[in-house]
Amino acid sequence: MEAKAGLLTKDSTEDQVPSTESKSEISQYQVQLSQILKNIKHDVTLLGVLSLGKDGILRSLTADREVVDAVALSPPLIKAMLDRMPFNPQNEMDYRGVDGTKVPREQWFHPDKHLLPPPLVVSEQRRKEAEAKLEENQKWLEERAKADNGPCIWSDHDLGL
Repeated sequence: MEAKAGLLTKDSTEDQVPSTESKSEISQYQVQLSQILKNIKHDVTLLGVLSLGKDGILRSLTADREVVDAVALSPPLIKAMLDRMPFNPQNEMDYRGVDGTKVPREQWFHPDKHLLPPPLVVSEQRRKEAEAKLEENQKWLEERAKADNGPCIWSDHDLGL
């Protein structure tokens, strides 16, 4: 089954389904971002998150917000990432002029805590369950990375590019 890319604009309502786009209409930046997302390392407990910091660094984080992997995004790649989320006008203000490629590599992996989402509160039982499935989770992550899924475009943020 082939995944289709979709598009919602700023004027779209939250409850709409994204419209489909052909692969030829997907920007080169969306293609680059898809490759980045396929290759970024994840917390194999699957309790972590991907977080785009206001410094332009896309980080893969554990539940405790330790950095597993990080990639600096250029302004067009930041826009591509934001466009995969529902439109939020605050994002246009927060990310306008941000260029993750100018952030020192040390900060990618040791960011200021204000750049990270709050830690996930997870029960000890849930942590143990997640730890018991590491091998299964790793296989799932590898299979998912091999899948050829196109992006789902939800919005069109204006970052002044």
